[in-house]
Amino acid sequence: MAIRCSAKYFCLLLFTLVISQLQAQRGHLPDEDQLELAKDKPVFCKPGVTNQSRGRGVLIEYGNVGSYKLTPKNALSDGVSSGSRVSHIDQLTAKIKIPMVNAPSLKVLAGYEHSSETYHFSRIGDTHAGLFQSLDNNPLRNNKYSLYITKAFCDKFYGGLRLRTSYRGDYDEVMSFESRYATYSALAVFGVKPRPDLEWGIGLTYSDNFFNRQVLPFAVYNRTFNDKWGIETVLPVSIMGRYNFRPDRMMLFGAEYQSDSYAIDVLTGQSGQPPLPYFFRHSEIVAKVSYDHHLRSWFWFNIEGGYQVPFRNEFIAAEGGQRIDNSAKGQPFFKIGLFVSPPKECVK
Repeated sequence: MAIRCSAKYFCLLLFTLVISQLQAQRGHLPDEDQLELAKDKPVFCKPGVTNQSRGRGVLIEYGNVGSYKLTPKNALSDGVSSGSRVSHIDQLTAKIKIPMVNAPSLKVLAGYEHSSETYHFSRIGDTHAGLFQSLDNNPLRNNKYSLYITKAFCDKFYGGLRLRTSYRGDYDEVMSFESRYATYSALAVFGVKPRPDLEWGIGLTYSDNFFNRQVLPFAVYNRTFNDKWGIETVLPVSIMGRYNFRPDRMMLFGAEYQSDSYAIDVLTGQSGQPPLPYFFRHSEIVAKVSYDHHLRSWFWFNIEGGYQVPFRNEFIAAEGGQRIDNSAKGQPFFKIGLFVSPPKECVK
């Protein structure tokens, strides 16, 4: 009982730390690729603690975000007609990681992911209507090409390098390699695993995206307290408690910072005038519960739900840098997916 209470208090302490650090770093927050590269679970790799949540070698997932009002902040006093209402957001994700090297001390994987999110508006207000009309029923696509390298130096120490190029925007075709959509990201981490139930590490993430170039530090702390309770963190952006019902069924609960950004074309409504290039960016702090269930062989089922609180929602003009901040309310969400995770005997 004492261990269980200590685990709960420790989770609460780290959760408070995540929120305070995100508020302190509001002007220098990581983008989507920096977040994902830091939080991505290894596949075909030894890093990780006992009973840890599984890495996803193949994933197919559908998500839905509920209704909310989205209003430009400079129009808050203009009346009801200024705001727009999102009826829901559809999210689709499909990704795969393919092992290229599976040696005892070296793992190399290549990854590809295609995802999209589509905004559906029930009403578009008068203020900056063209921006929201450009989002309405228009899929925002993201194609990611990644390389994962993990090197074990000995039983206790390992290093990791992750490289990614992604193309994020409202392009009509399934894929696009135009430079205006490109983001280049990298991550380097040094990990220490003194015993099977404890792992920690420090690292740096780099991103060259639409808005800026930045290098940010992060820390990893994973701990299994007993057969049931554990914690999985990437500070300062993710803190998740873990409860293992049994080895093939587990629940994660906690908070994460999430972010997405896209290059989009905004229609002017004037005949003969080309669309204006803009960037759309949103980020949220998400409180969620996720449940993983082993089906059979390599196949797992996942369902996730929670509530997301907007942290930032804005349009930025590519030419001139005009920024339009939006006010948004919190939204419930859910995700459901099927993923493939290799058993332990496949890992050398």
